[in-house]
Amino acid sequence: MKKISTRKIALLAMLSAMAFVLFLFEIPLIPGNSYLKLDISDVPALAGGVLLGPVSAVIIEAVKNIIELLVKGMGSQLGFGNIMNFVVGVAYVVPFALAYKGTVKKYKTEIAVLISSAIGLVSIVVLGICGNYVIAPLFFRYFMNTILTGDALWTAIWSATILNLVKGVFLSIVSFPLIKVVCERIKKLII
Repeated sequence: MKKISTRKIALLAMLSAMAFVLFLFEIPLIPGNSYLKLDISDVPALAGGVLLGPVSAVIIEAVKNIIELLVKGMGSQLGFGNIMNFVVGVAYVVPFALAYKGTVKKYKTEIAVLISSAIGLVSIVVLGICGNYVIAPLFFRYFMNTILTGDALWTAIWSATILNLVKGVFLSIVSFPLIKVVCERIKKLII
């Protein structure tokens, strides 16, 4: 069993706290769908995935959503928003971290980030569609007493897909300076 250092635990805790604080700043993106909000809380998880590995990214995503649920409560979405935030966050940061780790040894940082961003972007869109197709009908049926099928289901899925695509593009744009400047310096100081 690999032993984790106190510095890595502190970094994991700090990134989780940053993710939660950033999660509080949400911007409604699609008119008429106030429940679909863009946030930048996946950036610390992305950094954690690159610095500490994909398991750390999953932990940061989980801690962020659990703390948000504890602070804000279940709200009108009854945790559905947190479940989907976790799913799409992990869908981007885990493939990105794995691809980056595999490609950075073969290519320059810029190329590794580009490849990783493309993989993360495809992943967030595909897994977001799958997650919404499976989870949204259950949420609407059991918590909203509404059966979501056919056109209504696909309208909800495509609205969420637009949000996930915007989020993925944003994370892809932010990933280069994040890794090139921030992660490289943190790695030298802490890890």
